[in-house]
Amino acid sequence: MRATGGTDSGPAPTTGIWDRLTVTCALSFCVLVAGLSVGIVLGELRDELDISGVVAAAHGSAFGIGMLLLGAFGSGAVARVGRPAAFWGSCATVIGGITLLCLGRVWPVTLLGASLAGVACSMLVLLMPGIVADHHGDRRAAAYAAVNGIPGLAGISFSLLIGAVIASGASWRWPYALLTLGLGAAVLVVGRRVRIPASPATATRILPLFRRRDVALPYIHIVHAVLVEFPIGIWAVVYLKEVGGASSGLAASLGAIWGLFLFLVRMSLPRIVAVFGPWTRSVGFGLSACGALLMWTGPGLWMRVLGLTIVAIGAAGLYPLAVEGLYERAGADTVSLGFVTAIASGTAVTVGPLLLGVLADVVSLRHGLLFVPALALIGVYTARPRADRAKPELDLVTTG
Repeated sequence: MRATGGTDSGPAPTTGIWDRLTVTCALSFCVLVAGLSVGIVLGELRDELDISGVVAAAHGSAFGIGMLLLGAFGSGAVARVGRPAAFWGSCATVIGGITLLCLGRVWPVTLLGASLAGVACSMLVLLMPGIVADHHGDRRAAAYAAVNGIPGLAGISFSLLIGAVIASGASWRWPYALLTLGLGAAVLVVGRRVRIPASPATATRILPLFRRRDVALPYIHIVHAVLVEFPIGIWAVVYLKEVGGASSGLAASLGAIWGLFLFLVRMSLPRIVAVFGPWTRSVGFGLSACGALLMWTGPGLWMRVLGLTIVAIGAAGLYPLAVEGLYERAGADTVSLGFVTAIASGTAVTVGPLLLGVLADVVSLRHGLLFVPALALIGVYTARPRADRAKPELDLVTTG
């Protein structure tokens, strides 16, 4: 392990990863799911507010813009307020932003709420890799995959409940708000006595790190992974409704498939890596390409649902493994690498959904989706095993 910790908190015990802090981290990522679940109601927002695909996509793009800005310039803010305050403030802001989204009746208000939640979510994503790495040490890969996997259950709950509410003809707004508040309360109850590892008191200059090959190449791998995963996750419900022909309620319920298989695969990631070894990422990209092409070709709704399932299975491991590659190769402290991860994720989640929104307006949502399998096929080649990068993925097994 080359990444160095930013605290003296020490690694987690070697007899398991699920202690109170790890559960708190996982629940906070469930709050993050609430902040990013606007995709479930994008179709309803488009109908209720009569907005274009670009404006609709902008509701999910504040997350990426926030990660870009915070990743590049947020080090000083975290150094000033400390990582614990930044963590709890982010959770509170997500809840406030989603409340505003649910109360808003015009798109500038809903966009403001989604933007507040998105920026706060970006701070959580920025903080989490460093928190997990400082707390778990060499077990960080398995722990981070698990922390990323548990929120899939929250995504399933959102999809099923909101889908059922929409199908009944009722408003999605109150269920969305109440679920978010419930998750926030769970984080507070579990984490109220948890000690979040502190961050260094001095700000780190992040942008100069990108001149280094051991940072720049893993950064590109993270961007690539998120570009394949995130746009489909955001637009899945709308796609099943507008292209697959599902009703609003059924499309939202079927969106639970995405979260379910992200959860199952990420919780099983060490075993999957044990089977495929250094080919794991190439296999994931290949499955993602096949699934996305099936979503495009169809025919009918259920073949597209099968395609969505295959994409979820293939893409689930791409982001955790790409982040592990950064932490394994780069010789920098965990806080700095958290900012690098945020910039990488921010780049992809800003460009990806907006690109799909623009393509939906220009060439239709169905044909716009084709950029995803194109990127995934490139990933099959770029993620192929090489001697200088086989080790990080194998570490996931030995430390899991």
